[in-house]
Amino acid sequence: MKPETLPRGLRRRGSSLYCYLTHPDGNYELRRVGKVAVSFAATQRGVWQREIDEGRYVKKLKPVERLSFEVIASRYLEHARNYHRFWDSTSSRVALMKSWWNGLAADEITTPMIDAKLLEMRAPDKLGWSECTSNEYRGTLYQIYRVAGLAVNPAAGAVRYKLNNARTRELSYAEEDRLRAAIRASYPEKECELDLALHTGLRFSNMYGSRGGKRRGMEPLQWDAVDLNWKVIQLPRSKAGRGYPVPLNKVALAALAVLRKRSVDETGPVIRKPSGLAIYSSRKWFAACCEKARIADLCWHDLRHTFGTRLRRNRIPLEDIKQLMGHALGADEITLRYAHADIDNLHEAVATLEHRTKTVHSTISEISSKRSA
Repeated sequence: MKPETLPRGLRRRGSSLYCYLTHPDGNYELRRVGKVAVSFAATQRGVWQREIDEGRYVKKLKPVERLSFEVIASRYLEHARNYHRFWDSTSSRVALMKSWWNGLAADEITTPMIDAKLLEMRAPDKLGWSECTSNEYRGTLYQIYRVAGLAVNPAAGAVRYKLNNARTRELSYAEEDRLRAAIRASYPEKECELDLALHTGLRFSNMYGSRGGKRRGMEPLQWDAVDLNWKVIQLPRSKAGRGYPVPLNKVALAALAVLRKRSVDETGPVIRKPSGLAIYSSRKWFAACCEKARIADLCWHDLRHTFGTRLRRNRIPLEDIKQLMGHALGADEITLRYAHADIDNLHEAVATLEHRTKTVHSTISEISSKRSA
């Protein structure tokens, strides 16, 4: 069969015809004409080439793949499983948001649609969400679009409530005395764990580790991280991801000395029972002792608040408290959540202003008395 002869600038691919177009910069463009006659394709090429020469040509853009919201939400959930410490709450949020916008493309969802849905969920006849819950869903939605890398993130402009939910609970000295009495009466072997928490500010997960089906596991505190010669614990990992050194005072060293006797070869987990069995939680005995000591609304993380607050009460600079608690540089607001201002120190601070004011008032009083005389 004789091969097909096409006019200059035309090319066939399968059953479709394509034409070559020459731009002023010398570059070529191959554009599809379609399943048409050769004469029509030649005429169409001439039209497009004339538009290029006259500056009226509009280059055909490649079709952009439209991703569905379900696809980008699933991708984000996979991202959370690979890189986040916890993803159990993330998976439930993603599942609910998929039901909201099932079948919609990701770029079809707008900021007003997001605001309307979150406001609907706050209604009493719906789920009655709090402002905090609404912010959490908005934040998850923002991360879904950010990880997807789309040009427009509709969650960025969605309503975000300003919350005042910073917890400021600390263990007072009177409560500490009652708590120690309860521990010595019921769980005397646990007092060293309380001492270690109060004098290092370690998080629960750094002491006991974290485990669960929908969270990245974290090992409990290991003896490999404890350097008794340099009196420091080098945490390999913290909540922010990076580790930091924790200096040890005499009370913390004494607590570690008790725990050291429970480990035969000084390897593996630090927190152990007197029998040598590793411990991965303090919830049972801590809750029981708090109840016996009549201490309400106290959780283990409040011991970390107590650590920071007592340091600030002792006039330790905020920069040093930040280092001791392993907060990121520039995270003054986070550190202030833990190192609560002591009211006695604040009274002393404003008292430093009294001298000048007293002098002025006494001078005014003397002038008034002289005038009356």
